[in-house]
Amino acid sequence: MRRVAALLLALLLPACGAEEAGWSPPPQRWQDLLVRVESRPPVPVAGMNEFLIIANHQRRGFINDLIVRIRTDHSQWRQAIPDGALGVYRRALPVADPRSEHLYVRLERNGRRGRLTFDLAPSPGR
Repeated sequence: MRRVAALLLALLLPACGAEEAGWSPPPQRWQDLLVRVESRPPVPVAGMNEFLIIANHQRRGFINDLIVRIRTDHSQWRQAIPDGALGVYRRALPVADPRSEHLYVRLERNGRRGRLTFDLAPSPGR
């Protein structure tokens, strides 16, 4: 009986961890930055969600010249707040339906602008 219980526990633990980790859209490139998105909670829900925009240099060093603005399908553009000088930007925005909405990211750096679009949930069939 103990073996069965241990086996069931071993099978259930990875499933719990995968659900906790949530889903993140694939990263995208802009200039020399790799941009990824995370949300809090890890799986976006209807209501307010905090979004983390993480911009990594291909070379080492701080990112101090990047302005990040974000919006969802049901919000206006809002400037994300830098979390130190490490390329992490945060902002909470409303989400009506995470299965069909997107997060739009507008980047500004050295007089150049870019725009990226991230799904808030995996596309059906993935």
